[in-house]
Amino acid sequence: MISSVPQSLEFANSLATSFGNLGVTLGTTVGGWMIITKGVEFNPWIGVVFGILAFIMIGVRSLLERREKTVVLCGE
Repeated sequence: MISSVPQSLEFANSLATSFGNLGVTLGTTVGGWMIITKGVEFNPWIGVVFGILAFIMIGVRSLLERREKTVVLCGE
């Protein structure tokens, strides 16, 4: 995120912190909801789902960065 906006590092850093807090809140909420509705034995599966989603997002970002570099190189 910081590399996306090099001219405003403070803003990018605050966004990273905010999204980290959002992730903790979302994970806690979903985990608590699963404990209440299904029981504690399903919480590891929720962790696996969130882990897979995280890897998918990493892959998407990597793909978008590669595509952006290709467009910039072809445009020169």
